[in-house]
Amino acid sequence: MNPQHEKQLEASVRRELDSLSELPAPPALANRIMRVIKQRAAAPWYRRAWPTWPLALRTTSLVVLLGAFGGLCFGAWELNQVGTGQSLFGGWFADACALWRTLGVLVNVVSTFISRLGTGVIATGFALMFATCVACIGLGSVCVRMAMRPAMNRIES
Repeated sequence: MNPQHEKQLEASVRRELDSLSELPAPPALANRIMRVIKQRAAAPWYRRAWPTWPLALRTTSLVVLLGAFGGLCFGAWELNQVGTGQSLFGGWFADACALWRTLGVLVNVVSTFISRLGTGVIATGFALMFATCVACIGLGSVCVRMAMRPAMNRIES
């Protein structure tokens, strides 16, 4: 197609659209919208989205759900242990001892690692992590600003 013809067509369509006046919303529509907004705001807490619940209820529900999930995982694990014939308390004690030994080894490794590295290397590592976080925040801000800015190639009539 002819680019000049496209520009002329685009300009004439833009002029016609700009000459139209804005249509006001019917009053009944505005009243219905306001009524729906008030009904949603007046809804009881259990009918609203979870993030809008009161903080105490959100915390309580989270604790209950985490407890139920933990109980489900524990029950499945115990069901597996019963199938192998291990003693209930002997298995718990052995697992607790293994976990304690593993934790001790991890603490020992981390302390040895920190003592061998020296403060200069650790400070440099923290500085690099901080600089990386700042760079990610800055680049994210730039991307959001570029995405939200108005289009530069607007057609002016």
